[in-house]
Amino acid sequence: MTGAELVLVVDRMAFFGGRWPQGLVPLAGAAAADLLGSLEAAARFVPRPAAEDDPSLKQLIPYCALVTGTEVFCVERLRTQGEARLHGRLSIGIGGHIGPEDSPPAGAVRRGLWRELNEELVLPTVPLADPRFVGLLNDDSNPVGAVHVGLVHLLELGAGTGTGLGVREISKMAGAFRRLADPGNPWQDAARLETWSAALLAALPPLLEPRAGGHPDGSDSRTRN
Repeated sequence: MTGAELVLVVDRMAFFGGRWPQGLVPLAGAAAADLLGSLEAAARFVPRPAAEDDPSLKQLIPYCALVTGTEVFCVERLRTQGEARLHGRLSIGIGGHIGPEDSPPAGAVRRGLWRELNEELVLPTVPLADPRFVGLLNDDSNPVGAVHVGLVHLLELGAGTGTGLGVREISKMAGAFRRLADPGNPWQDAARLETWSAALLAALPPLLEPRAGGHPDGSDSRTRN
């Protein structure tokens, strides 16, 4: 399997006795910081083709929602994209696999997340605080979900900051801020939202509430590198 893409994984049995919690599991404070640190400490890189077919491994996927005030950034996949099954689908999460370019494993989640954000989006030029780690997203009910776990983050943008945000591949995707307090709007149709995004949208309001003790990952706000 020489030359295969490498992705960051952990052994399923190394956490939760192998019985990972299902759905979106909110985390905050020391619990969030400890789990994220433990995941990175136990992680290793393996060839992606092998990881995709091995439910004894969990691929770590940083997954970030960008919010400002009462709005969340929503991406729509256009018909110009190659995969027909994704046409018209909506996502409020940006993320992807962690690779060797994000090494070492300690801190790889943060580096991988910023890399994905910069690859997918045109970010505002003003300094941004680090995304907050706020929970796990897990769905073992299907073969794809069984080999992945989402590490949910929130990137909270200050007033007016979101005006500089956009998607890079405008020929394949469209992006705009959408109001959260608008459940009757067609954009919140669960049938159009990707699975992880539907779960995150349902849990987003309480995740946005101020929490004592600073960020859920135990860090202070910092500007990105």
